Amino acid sequence: MRTKQKVINLFEDKNIYSIKYVISINTEDDLNQFWDFMTNNQNSSYDLTHAFITQFYNFSLSYIYDKNYEFFEIILEESEKNFYFTLWNKKVALMFKAFLRKTSLKSIYKDNQISIKIGKLKSQQKIEKIHIKNDKRENDLINYKEREKPQEVYTFIDSDDLEELFKLSDDMQESVHNLKKVGMQKSLFISLRSTFSMFCLTLRYYDKIAPMAKTITEFSNLINMNQDQFINLSSDELELINGFINNIDYWLHTLFVNGGADIYFMDNSIRADFDMIESMIFPKSNVCDIEELNDIFNF
Repeated sequence: MRTKQKVINLFEDKNIYSIKYVISINTEDDLNQFWDFMTNNQNSSYDLTHAFITQFYNFSLSYIYDKNYEFFEIILEESEKNFYFTLWNKKVALMFKAFLRKTSLKSIYKDNQISIKIGKLKSQQKIEKIHIKNDKRENDLINYKEREKPQEVYTFIDSDDLEELFKLSDDMQESVHNLKKVGMQKSLFISLRSTFSMFCLTLRYYDKIAPMAKTITEFSNLINMNQDQFINLSSDELELINGFINNIDYWLHTLFVNGGADIYFMDNSIRADFDMIESMIFPKSNVCDIEELNDIFNF
């Protein structure tokens, strides 16, 4: 009979809270649920844990992309001072150990698991810095609107979510810039793919931009399910992807920084971009074949 709680993390912190969370990862949908859970249960350590979650998401998506991937679990423990993430699978733990060499995260590897330790914010001063940063951003937006744009700047997106969307938009543009230089390499494809997935996960919480979110999500699904076609795109065809991403960035800045536009002002334009890309991935002849099959079975 156990007389004390079991400590999972390899740091052997016995001060962990009694509640543990176990997340099973087998598909991309599982990974998206993990993202949702973590981003919806943040506290004052948002900046610290979010950096890890983003890195873990990119790593896991790349791993799941491999046809020989294995099911694994991640156990979350928490103490007053730290978060602990433990990956429970020998193959995944070894791969993530190598992945973490490029980061400053603290980790311990042993046998078939690896634990990552993330310290919480230790002082009210650090928390205040985050608030000051957000307040400054909001004040800058207000001042810019009053000085340059009499029309409304939309403010219904949470400030942390908006900051994340801007960062992801920058990442998408950087990915395409690199793709244009060296071509659609597998690592760059995975980076672009995961960035779009995270962008869509944030957009879907806001009903006011549902039409735009739907189109961008359809593009994310398109790129997720058609690796071979995207990897073989020519430099001219990549320009269509580049234009699509640039228009998303323009839409984001116009509505939430510059103002002066109706909330639906680019829905049709972005949709037209997507339709053009989809027709490039699936040539018209293939679309006709599908439509003919639908007619045959439409009794």
